[in-house]
Amino acid sequence: MNEVQVFVLIQMITNWMLIGIIWFNQIVHYPLYKKVKEGFIEYEKSHIKRTAFLVGPLMLIEGASALFLVTKATDPQIIKLATANILLVLLIWISTFIFQVYQHQKLTIRFSNKVFHALLRTNWIRVVLWTAKGVVVIAILVDLFK
Repeated sequence: MNEVQVFVLIQMITNWMLIGIIWFNQIVHYPLYKKVKEGFIEYEKSHIKRTAFLVGPLMLIEGASALFLVTKATDPQIIKLATANILLVLLIWISTFIFQVYQHQKLTIRFSNKVFHALLRTNWIRVVLWTAKGVVVIAILVDLFK
């Protein structure tokens, strides 16, 4: 197995772990925020810390391996897919830092239905982007190992 293939596998593992986490958050975890009546601020701060501990390294590994792929790919089809892949990573990061981090920071001050619904709405951006990225990574993997 060559180094590009190794990094595609790393990309596949981290990407699909993040897809599982984002779908779980969107469908299960975030809707349960409304059930937390007492201690929401502490709960939200703990959520941010624990999520960053898990998701932060995965996003960094995913980003680094996506960058590696786009710079090391030689096959024209892989180059196209790796370019789409890195663009999706960039869009995910932009969405994360412009929308979701901002909403979470507001929720550390106080629970607000408006902010909560904004978080749910804008998080769909990442759900869709990470899922699309998962499809792109599968396409890269299929192309590499054919």
